[in-house]
Amino acid sequence: MADIYDRAKATAVRMLAPRSAGGKGAGLTLRRTVPGVYDPETGTSPDTITDYAGSGLRDSYKLTDVDGSLIKQGDVKFIVSPVLLNGADMPEPKTQDLIVFDGSTYTVQAVDPWNYAGLAVGFVVQARK
Repeated sequence: MADIYDRAKATAVRMLAPRSAGGKGAGLTLRRTVPGVYDPETGTSPDTITDYAGSGLRDSYKLTDVDGSLIKQGDVKFIVSPVLLNGADMPEPKTQDLIVFDGSTYTVQAVDPWNYAGLAVGFVVQARK
């Protein structure tokens, strides 16, 4: 029998799924760039870019939340599903990752994971264009 945390994760996955899959979310891409190792033959260290196809919701901050330093005018809040569209676990977003949503690209500023008893139930991401 599933415990309360598994049920919470299942509920988050169901609610944050794209509308085409019966949820209230939309597709998004988490893009992570990892610096490459130096290649002496080419003299370069090419970055590795990995895209993770997931889903979530975009929301705006209340005016009372905008303080001009941590949260700036125009920042948006994403609620990101804990699973990818293929059913695998979504990696926790990190500062400076990119989120591509509805044709726009945002840079991750901060992440608040919904992590209960070691189980990722979702992520609240502050992002900026």
